Amino acid sequence: MMEVNLRGNVRVDAILKVDYRKVSQEDYKRYESKPEVIFKNAFGEPIEVPEIEGKIEGVDLELLYKLIYQANLKIDRILDILETKDTERHPSAGSESVNISGSGIKFAATHRFLIGNIIALRVFLPLDLASGSWINVLGKVKSVTKSDSKNIYNTAVKFIDLSEGDREIIIRYVFKRQKELLRLGSEVKTENDRVVD
Repeated sequence: MMEVNLRGNVRVDAILKVDYRKVSQEDYKRYESKPEVIFKNAFGEPIEVPEIEGKIEGVDLELLYKLIYQANLKIDRILDILETKDTERHPSAGSESVNISGSGIKFAATHRFLIGNIIALRVFLPLDLASGSWINVLGKVKSVTKSDSKNIYNTAVKFIDLSEGDREIIIRYVFKRQKELLRLGSEVKTENDRVVD
């Protein structure tokens, strides 16, 4: 589903990986000008892919290396959680249905936040078949509604202090997703027309 809200932001529904963690008011005030410290405290060291050199004919080594490196990071994270039994360190909405725009996101949380809470969010945006971007952003909870599912809360968050670069990545993803939804709608209409004939 797509919609344009009155503030001019295009919102789309998608299935995305979302990690979140509440930020205390003290930490937010202390590190407001250094959000990278908040993200490091919430999610650990940032995910960075080391540089490589060279290509083998017919194989894009850089793409292959990035894919292997990302898989390795995921395995390391799973092992860390299993070893420390620290499942609360990186609460996650998993790959869930979300609604996202350049100004905010709505997702299903397993924790009931209060309106006004500050949350550190890490969202994976698949920009093409082989790659994507992790966006770290702070958000303020604007609404919380209890879902029909047990211990699930639909949480709407407005992004705060979002860098222009990250906003551009989100908007790029939103328009990519919008095109996918329009194409799917067109394909369904074409199928329905064939059934009627």
